[in-house]
Amino acid sequence: MSTINNENLFDLSGKIALVTGGGGGIGLACARALASNGASILLVDISEEYLHEGINALKADGVNASGICADVGDSSNSEKIINAAKPLGGVDIFINSAALTNRKPVLEMTNEEWLSIINTNLNGAFYLGRAVAKQMIQQERGGKIIYIVSTGAYRASINFGAYSASKAGVVMLMKTLALELAQYKIYVNAIAPTATDTRFTYDYYAKNPDKKKAVIQNHPFGRIAVPEDYMGTAIYLSSAASDFVTGEMVVVDGGKTAK
Repeated sequence: MSTINNENLFDLSGKIALVTGGGGGIGLACARALASNGASILLVDISEEYLHEGINALKADGVNASGICADVGDSSNSEKIINAAKPLGGVDIFINSAALTNRKPVLEMTNEEWLSIINTNLNGAFYLGRAVAKQMIQQERGGKIIYIVSTGAYRASINFGAYSASKAGVVMLMKTLALELAQYKIYVNAIAPTATDTRFTYDYYAKNPDKKKAVIQNHPFGRIAVPEDYMGTAIYLSSAASDFVTGEMVVVDGGKTAK
């Protein structure tokens, strides 16, 4: 057991963090959080525009950052992403934040719409999670895997059937990986955000201000989340501070689901 004190409890110096969905929102906020504690960052995003914005934002903060444009829902991209990480020193921390959603009743959803969400959110979590875990095992220095899920993983909402099903699946994937990877000192956990002010929600709330007002009223603090609300939890789960925590979903929702 390594010696831990308050000075190095959250220190991530020398660590390499791979963050999907890193072009903005929660993914980029988590990347910034880890970088502020010393980690180098490799961002992944399906959008080349958002990817470059994220990399430039990190570099403006003096962060050692690079990126790769890839669709995590395409299994062939997992090897491509891992190969991009190897010259950097591999992967010590993996934050999976890439996700899709739509707002449609299950009975109105096409097969293609359902599969698109399941493929990115659940299959993508499996494809890259498997590849990262194999890389971490090969490195023989343990690691931290963190899945960004949702309060929708355990609390149903109308028009979010595919999204909630995919995130619930990721939670059970996370728990299973936590058990299977413990022998390698690889910790696997999840963060469950609430409604958050990002590109993910901006257009919908702009067109439906009444919906946003209702969601805000459902949160005890009188606001929805911002990406920065998840930074502390990301640091905790990525650092030595959580070295006896695995298989857990940490809910960060401003008290919404306490009711």
